[in-house]
Amino acid sequence: VAANEDPGTLPGPARYLPSQVPQCHRGLEGAVLLRPATRLHWFACSVEMAALADEAAARRQRKLRLRAQLPSLPVAYIADRIDMDEPLWGYQLRDREHGWLQGFITLTTFTTWAREFVWDSNHESAGLIPMRAANAAVRRLRAQGHETDPDFFVSEDSHTVRQIAATVGLEVGELVRLNRDQVPGLTTKAKLQAGTCLRLRPEDAADTHTLARSISVRDLCEELGLTMRDLAVLNPERTVLGSATNRLKKGTTLRVRDHASEPSVPTTPAALVERAIDEDGTLAAALNKQKRGGDPADTGVVWPRVAEISLLAAVGCGRWLVELCLDDLRASHTYDFVVLQAALGAVPFYEALGFRRVGAVARYAASEAELEQAPVAPYYHWAASDQAQLDQFGEVSYMMALDLRAAHADAPRGDSGMPVVATPPRAKGGKRPAGGGRADQPQCVRGRETARMRRARELLTHAWPAVPPAPADSAGAPAPPPPPPRGPGPNG
Repeated sequence: VAANEDPGTLPGPARYLPSQVPQCHRGLEGAVLLRPATRLHWFACSVEMAALADEAAARRQRKLRLRAQLPSLPVAYIADRIDMDEPLWGYQLRDREHGWLQGFITLTTFTTWAREFVWDSNHESAGLIPMRAANAAVRRLRAQGHETDPDFFVSEDSHTVRQIAATVGLEVGELVRLNRDQVPGLTTKAKLQAGTCLRLRPEDAADTHTLARSISVRDLCEELGLTMRDLAVLNPERTVLGSATNRLKKGTTLRVRDHASEPSVPTTPAALVERAIDEDGTLAAALNKQKRGGDPADTGVVWPRVAEISLLAAVGCGRWLVELCLDDLRASHTYDFVVLQAALGAVPFYEALGFRRVGAVARYAASEAELEQAPVAPYYHWAASDQAQLDQFGEVSYMMALDLRAAHADAPRGDSGMPVVATPPRAKGGKRPAGGGRADQPQCVRGRETARMRRARELLTHAWPAVPPAPADSAGAPAPPPPPPRGPGPNG
């Protein structure tokens, strides 16, 4: 999609309540598409973007009926990505009548800052071993005829808590304790509505398997659907596993699933869900073959054939925005992969688009001399090369990837609007290369457009929609956007 070549006027102050922004219609009726021409256009919208991200997270939380608040995008992180990403491009969808922001997406070329970074879905620190064990457990349950997770009880009638406790063989007090946080006000005398779901085991309990007969390690792994390495990691205290032909004694108990080590991806309680992950490590191996170069302490290590979705938030149009950008990427033949760091609440969304979790590990050190002594650690996206306190970044980054190469072979060449040649990277806190003030404009690649790209061309506008004055009671409305930053920006 052609970009707005004229930087034009910066968008005006956005004073409105995010809660009044309507969901995007499926056909995008009443919406306009913008492609911000410069970084200043993106900076001017940064507070508005953060407010939309908060609202989108709140709506998803209500939809999933979650008690815990879903993470959002802090305005400082949004500004940091706008300042640092090279190149930077993306789209905004806005309400045509009011100018309200309904969705945005930004992309860049993937860059890492760790002194040593490796895509590796099999390393213990990557976090995929517990997920592979969970997927194997789900497959075993389905093979046994289960349609729901046996760790939960779903009430089909107006059962009392005492009746449920007697049915499942638990003390009524224990049943209440296990579900008090999820079902507020639950008591031993409570009567539940049909469809109420109660947990029957502690959330962090491990699944074990006791051998009914003597069996070799190889045959046991085939029965469980686990690799020998995964089974060994799940049972670090068990040195008896030995070689593949080693026979385990009848009555041996092994851990086959570690719930406490699995990422807390929000799902419907009692549902049997397999997560989309790099099960055999082939996706990580393919990513590792990609060319990259740069200084992790200066410009970062740039992966020129790997694109990254850096920012995304939307109310009803997120899937359309991502698919539009994937169309652009496939048609441009500029990138082989797309990667992203997913919030746990957004994992099912990206899985539906074909993304899979891929493992990554890194070593962080202040200098090359200290690198050999640095331990292999889980990868934290956006951590600096000398980062010492990785725990301040919260949970390990949930990296997801999509392989575009299969589509490249047959994809029609089109006026994709994607940048064919990435601009030189910029050092953290340093000066951007000449011309870097503008969001990088695309060089067109000849060919056919997809229906989504044609629809985007119809919606594309070169003028920012005017935002009406704020209502009399504007409590909670996002503050006016800050003035364009001076000097080196937020990291300067």
